[in-house]
Amino acid sequence: MVTTKKITPVLKDRKAALLAFTPAYLTAAVSAYVPMEAGLVMPVFAFLIAMVVCGLFVLWRQFEAQLHPGSAQFSGPEQARGPAAPPVPPPARAGIQGPAGVLRELARAAGEPEGAAQAGPARPAKSALMLVAGAAPGYERFPEPSLLPSIRRLSADETSRIRLVTQAFEADRIELHLQPIVSLPQRKIRFYEVLARLRLADGTLLAPAEFLPILECSGRASDFDRRILIRAMAIARHLMARGSDAIVGVNLSAHSIVEPGFLWSLAGLLDSSPETLGRIVLELPQHSWRHLDADLKAALATLRERGVPFSLDRAADLRFDPQMLADLGLRFMKLPADLMLKAAGQEDGFCAGPDLDVRDFASVLRRQGIRLIAERVDQEEMVPVLSDLGMPLAQGFAFAAPRPVKPEIAGEQDLPRPFGLEDAPTRLRRAG
Repeated sequence: MVTTKKITPVLKDRKAALLAFTPAYLTAAVSAYVPMEAGLVMPVFAFLIAMVVCGLFVLWRQFEAQLHPGSAQFSGPEQARGPAAPPVPPPARAGIQGPAGVLRELARAAGEPEGAAQAGPARPAKSALMLVAGAAPGYERFPEPSLLPSIRRLSADETSRIRLVTQAFEADRIELHLQPIVSLPQRKIRFYEVLARLRLADGTLLAPAEFLPILECSGRASDFDRRILIRAMAIARHLMARGSDAIVGVNLSAHSIVEPGFLWSLAGLLDSSPETLGRIVLELPQHSWRHLDADLKAALATLRERGVPFSLDRAADLRFDPQMLADLGLRFMKLPADLMLKAAGQEDGFCAGPDLDVRDFASVLRRQGIRLIAERVDQEEMVPVLSDLGMPLAQGFAFAAPRPVKPEIAGEQDLPRPFGLEDAPTRLRRAG
C-alpha cells in the first residue's frame, strides 16, 4: 500500500480488489457448500449483491484518494493523531538580492529533482546555469551581474544628445579636418590624415569619440565611413591638381569593417575614381588586424591588388608580427609616441617579440616595406627622442593642429543651416 501526503492509507492493485470483495467471496463459497432452505436463497443472493456493490464503492474511494491526495480524509487510527499541521514554508535563502540572486534561486530550483523532500537527503543536483568558467569547486557558476543586460533608463541629457547627433548626421553636417604627418627630422609633410567632425544645430563641433559611438549603436557607422571616403577622394584629387605628392589617410570604424560586404563595397567605390588609387590609405584599428576572418582577408587582398595601401591605427600595445602584417598589405603603422618613449626608457625595451624591442622597430619594419609613424606627439620634447629611435614619420600637435577643409575642396554641397548659425560660437574639443 502507498500513502498520500496526509498519511491516508490507500490500497493498490490486486490487494485492494481482494480485500474489497472478500465478503462477496465468502458468501458465494458458503452458498455453494452449505445446504440452504428455499426461503434463504434470495436473502443470501441479495447479500452477495450488496457485498459486490460495497466492494466497488471501496475501490472507487481508493481511486479518488489516489487522484486527489490533498482532499483525502483520515481514517482509522490516523484520526487520533489530530489535525495535520499547516505546511511550513521553506526557509528563505539569504543573499537573494538583485537579478543575480533571482537567477541563482531559479537555477537551484530547476536543479532539484521532483519529490526530493520525500526522498530524503540526496546528492546535490548539477546547476542548470553553467555560464561563467573558472568558478571554485562546489560553487554554482552563474552569470556575472555586470554582464546582465542593463535596464538603466537614459537620462534626458543623453536622449537629447542622441537626437541632436542623429539629426546632424541626417542633415550631413559633417566637416573634415586635415592633420599633416611629417618626416623626421626634416618635418616635411608626407601625407595627411582626414579627421571628421560633426556640427550640431547649436554650432557645437564634436570629435569622433563623442558622436561615433552613437552612430555605431544605430547601425550607421558604415554609411558614415563611406561619406568620409568619398570626400577624401575629392581631397586627393585636389592635391594631385596642385602637384602635391601627399597621400590621404582615412580611418575606418571597427563596426564598419566587420559589417558583411563593407570592405568589398570599397573596391567598387575606389574604382569609380581610378586616379586616386594609391593615394588613399585605409587605416584599420589594431584590434581589427588581429581578428580578420577568411572573408575579410579576401576583401583586403582585393583592395591590395588594386594598389590600396593599408595602415595600422589605434594601437593599444607594441606587440605585432611584421611579416604577417606585410603579407596582408600593411604599408604604414601608427604607434603612440608615449608608449614607445616609455618602452625606450626600460632596459628590455618592452619587447614585442623574442628579438625585437622598441629600438629596432623602425629598421625591422622598414625591411618589410612598412613605415612607422609616431602619433600623438603633443610635446616638443618628444621629437628629439623619437628621432634618436629612428622614427621616419610623426604626427601630433607638436607639428600642426588639424585644420578644416573648405567644403568646395571636399566636394561638399552647401547645406541649409539654422538661423544665426554663422554667428554662433564654435566649441571644438581638442582631438587629434
